[in-house]
Amino acid sequence: MWLLSENLSERLEGGAASTVRRKYPRFGRVLYPALLACVAALYIGAAKLGIQLPVAHGVVTPVWAPTGIALAALVLFGPSLWPAVAIGALVANATSGASLGVAAGISVGNTLEAVVGAALLRRVEFRSSLDRVRDVAALVLLAAGASTAIAATNGVTVLWASGNLSDSYASSWFLWWSGDAMGDLVAAPLLLVWLSAPFWKPRVAEIAEGAALVGLLAGLSWFVFIHGYWHYPHLLFPLLVWASLRFYQRGAVTGSFVVAAFAIAGAVNGSTPLGGSSTTEVVQIEEGLLAAVIVSLLILGAVLSERTAAERTLQHERAIFAEAQAVAHIGSWEWNLAADRITWSDELFRLYGMAPVPGMTSASYLEQIHPEDRPRVEELFACALIDAAPFGFEQRVIGGNGTPRWIQVQGHVIVDAAGDPVRMVGTAQDVTETKRLHELRENILATVSHELRTPLTSIIGFAQTLLERGTELDEATRAEMVRNLVEQAYRLQRLLSDLLDLDRMRHGLLPPSFRPTDVGALVANVAARQAELGRQIGLHAEPVVADVDAAKVERIVENLLANAIKHTPPGTDVVARVEQGDGFVMIAVDDRGRGVQEEEREAVFELFTRGASLEGVPGAGIGLSLVAQFAAVHGGRAWIEDHPGGGASFKVRLPLHQAARAPGPTSVAGEGLG
Repeated sequence: MWLLSENLSERLEGGAASTVRRKYPRFGRVLYPALLACVAALYIGAAKLGIQLPVAHGVVTPVWAPTGIALAALVLFGPSLWPAVAIGALVANATSGASLGVAAGISVGNTLEAVVGAALLRRVEFRSSLDRVRDVAALVLLAAGASTAIAATNGVTVLWASGNLSDSYASSWFLWWSGDAMGDLVAAPLLLVWLSAPFWKPRVAEIAEGAALVGLLAGLSWFVFIHGYWHYPHLLFPLLVWASLRFYQRGAVTGSFVVAAFAIAGAVNGSTPLGGSSTTEVVQIEEGLLAAVIVSLLILGAVLSERTAAERTLQHERAIFAEAQAVAHIGSWEWNLAADRITWSDELFRLYGMAPVPGMTSASYLEQIHPEDRPRVEELFACALIDAAPFGFEQRVIGGNGTPRWIQVQGHVIVDAAGDPVRMVGTAQDVTETKRLHELRENILATVSHELRTPLTSIIGFAQTLLERGTELDEATRAEMVRNLVEQAYRLQRLLSDLLDLDRMRHGLLPPSFRPTDVGALVANVAARQAELGRQIGLHAEPVVADVDAAKVERIVENLLANAIKHTPPGTDVVARVEQGDGFVMIAVDDRGRGVQEEEREAVFELFTRGASLEGVPGAGIGLSLVAQFAAVHGGRAWIEDHPGGGASFKVRLPLHQAARAPGPTSVAGEGLG
């Protein structure tokens, strides 16, 4: 018994039984005997009802719901429940006039019928929710059609052998088989669908609609089959179809059961005369008609379920496809050439900076392209139509904010049987960042190679001169060469340090370390080092203590001073200032150079970007980018103002306190300048 209980527990899949087992693990130990008793009781009750009807010929009856009960029990809970079927059949037949031996013989066929039917359904991967047409076909052919022949053949043979067969073998066999088949078509689907599907949580409106539908079906069925208006069964069809359309298989099996119950009751009490020579024949005729209706409704419910499942799968796949397009920044498009109608995916509209609109045409598409690229794009599409070959190109689009973006277009032409082009399909990907990275890489290579080569050339030249002719040079010349060597070496060191810092910041390996620091003293020390290199720096530095990363602030000052010295003639004033404000400290470097044009003041803080006014002046466009990024790390910002009397004033504002800030990684593009 324990093994049977464990086996049953493993077979509980879906629906109420699965939920009970998950919530109450110990319930599996008592679930088997409880289900055994429940199935046996239901079988006996339904069997007694069928045998006691006036249409029954002894234990042979056209109304045999126990077949459906047994099949549903073994499909839902496993073949280990076969004893319930055997017990139910034995008790029902033994208490209905059959001898114990005859009842035992009949129970063997009834049990095999259920076991074989459930096994056949499992072999074809039957789903008890009946949400596929193939499941309905399996139920009709394998269970209602094939397995019921076992019980009919066994039962009639037992009655014939025992001398208890009142009619001919053939008519008794057909009566037995038809009654069992209707049990599999009426009772089994009702139990299978309602017990196998997950718990249904209908809305209040659905409950009201379902209750009204069942009430209407019951009332109209009573009117047609009981009240004597059996000429109007077609009145039930709209309600049955409504039930299937609105509630799928739940509606189909419930509506079928309600109508079948009233129809059989009407046939039994004689209120539905269909021309048969006996009441039993009337019931059989009616069951044949009902079988056709029930199978049709089950197929309708399965088709609707399959369509809904397909729509959900399609929606899910579309959602995944759209998400994949969004992640990859790739959109898809299709151009119907005859109708001149272009269909875009949602991601493609986003790439072009447009709100989704229906009915795109070639003209509206060209409007989105940068005016300088339109003639080239039109020519490329025209060539693609002529060649009917795959194509690809890059174009600029204007975008919703007016900023051009680069889009890479790939596609191919679809032709008809005559070889004429009918459609174009393809994809489009935003490659703006790729283009920027490519340009950035080229700038890095060009700038860094130039900026490295220049000081290295000077260092090698001065060093070689000192090596070969050092003893021939006077002291002043040698001192000047050494000073130039040191200056170029410092320049090279600054460039390498800037490049290393950029790489560390890009990888998040340069986190700030804030400590109370005298910013005035720090700036004074940096200015003093410049004096050692022969360039005097004016200093107006208040002693301001702030929570800063001293190394990064030092690099800020070094780069600001180096920038000012590069862009001002020798002997021109360069002044470093430190001032305290309300909650902040400001570091400023003022020069008397050419200044920075208004439209270039933000761009010069971007990586490898140097204003047009700075052309011809050595520099890699790295130092000011680091200034902006180091300021952003502190929660500050960097900017440029005109210096009174000419020149430029580069300013950096940093907060005095950092306790409430949680530093994070910083971009290499100079974000957060404010």
